[in-house]
Amino acid sequence: MKAIFERRSDVHEYQQTWQMMQTIGKFSMKRMYESLVPVVPTVSWSSLIQHNQARPRAVVCLWLACQDRLATKVRLKRIGILQSEFCSFCNEAPEDFNHLLIDCRICSVVWKNVLQWLQVRHTPCNWLEEITWLTSNTRGKGFMQNMLKLSIAETVYGLWIYRNTNIFDRENVDNTDSVARKIVDMIVQRGWMKPKHRNKLALLML
Repeated sequence: MKAIFERRSDVHEYQQTWQMMQTIGKFSMKRMYESLVPVVPTVSWSSLIQHNQARPRAVVCLWLACQDRLATKVRLKRIGILQSEFCSFCNEAPEDFNHLLIDCRICSVVWKNVLQWLQVRHTPCNWLEEITWLTSNTRGKGFMQNMLKLSIAETVYGLWIYRNTNIFDRENVDNTDSVARKIVDMIVQRGWMKPKHRNKLALLML
């Protein structure tokens, strides 16, 4: 009941918006939607998620990684589920997503290989700086901007699947070169869906 009473002012605002549109005789779905959705600040990395050609599951995985919500060993130990937080690949440092993508001497090869295939000269430093770099280099609707967004989403998802397979199904785990090739194949498959990008994508495949 307390929550209901707290929403009375919102209902009054919705009624005012509705009455205003009735007065002018024109209904605006956009204005009604904006009145229903609370105003919240936009995160800096939202452009990496919006209009991303990657598979929905990969985009969701990237969204979780940007918020540091993936169930890494560091996070699982913090909430009392695991006792060891060390990386299951190198066993040299705690496993957070920064370690998986950037620091791990085994996993970090994957993102570097994808960047090399894209012909992008960039040396990853840490995950937060990588988000900033990606955000600044994916503005616009050009070929490389779209490919970078697609590539980071598929790479994050591919690495996460690689990590899970290494923990739960070690008999069937691939090497990093195979993982990188599968990610590149998926990038090509998803990128090919935009006809205007096919010529430049074909040059990368040579």
